[in-house]
Amino acid sequence: MPHLELLATLEGHQDRVWQASWHPTKTLLATCSGDKTVRLWKPATHNNFTEWHCVETLEGAHKRTIRSVAWSPTGNELATASFDATTGIWENDPRDNDWECVATLEGHENEIKSVSWSSTGALLATCSRDKSVWIWEVESDNDFECLSVLQEHTQDVKMVAWHPKLEILASASYDDTIKIWKEDDDDWYCADTLEGHTSTVWSLDFDAEGEQLVSASDDKTLRIWKMYKPDNEQGVITHNGEPTWKTICTLSGYHDRCIYSVSWSKVNGCIASVSGDNSIRIFEKDSDTTDPDSPNYKNTSTTKDAHGVYDINGVSWYPNETHGDWLSTVGDDGLVRIWRWVKD
Repeated sequence: MPHLELLATLEGHQDRVWQASWHPTKTLLATCSGDKTVRLWKPATHNNFTEWHCVETLEGAHKRTIRSVAWSPTGNELATASFDATTGIWENDPRDNDWECVATLEGHENEIKSVSWSSTGALLATCSRDKSVWIWEVESDNDFECLSVLQEHTQDVKMVAWHPKLEILASASYDDTIKIWKEDDDDWYCADTLEGHTSTVWSLDFDAEGEQLVSASDDKTLRIWKMYKPDNEQGVITHNGEPTWKTICTLSGYHDRCIYSVSWSKVNGCIASVSGDNSIRIFEKDSDTTDPDSPNYKNTSTTKDAHGVYDINGVSWYPNETHGDWLSTVGDDGLVRIWRWVKD
């Protein structure tokens, strides 16, 4: 039977861990915590994946919890989003392998919940409890210009995620909706509002091609959305020449409590979700499904008490084929766990 095998438990944070972010090309994991630090972890040796060391602690830039951490596409920079309403940009100096906070982005009026880089690294998005999404342009010499402040959500915005190939942004909110944002003549606008969840949308992730999106909610469901372009064969109605996103699958009855985080593997196509019920669930697309507009996903693996009695705040698949069967989870217990997805 498919199952998750625990590879390593990483200890060091002094408070709950909120998020983990894998380096795009190296076996390196960044984690952020209520202890106001980011820790960078890597295996002790090239072939020993059961023992990991903290190789760097990034601290001193934020006065409150660091809620989100994200690598740039090159892996040369890290962005950190904090409850102190600032976003930090960190750079590595290869000469002495030292990390420095080279820019602090200000403007949000309240706690920042999430930060995300676009696929090219030219744009950065942040979102906040102040109900806004900010889009920043990355300029030379560590300058960042705010291109747009998007204020169409009516509540706290929990997460932002960029399309894996295009400059299209998705945001998830306490107002139970997901919004899709696009640019037109230097102005950003809401191209679609995805409605269907009945409570806070905590997390979302695109599939490898960006044609589908999975969302996780306080309503204990996962929804898979598909993008339908104008004049689509299925006859799905679109408006103003914009694609429409439509729910094609709802996964319910699996988690017993709020689903805090979801990750769609870009390597194996599996969806991983974690919850306040302390479990990790893996969903695989049923190979017998023939209708691409009505797929069936099976819960093929459940790991209960993955962080003991503690909430699991984040889950993230390894981003490339080097270790495409790896998964990280982080929890209120202050621990980071590395798992291997074993198919049989």
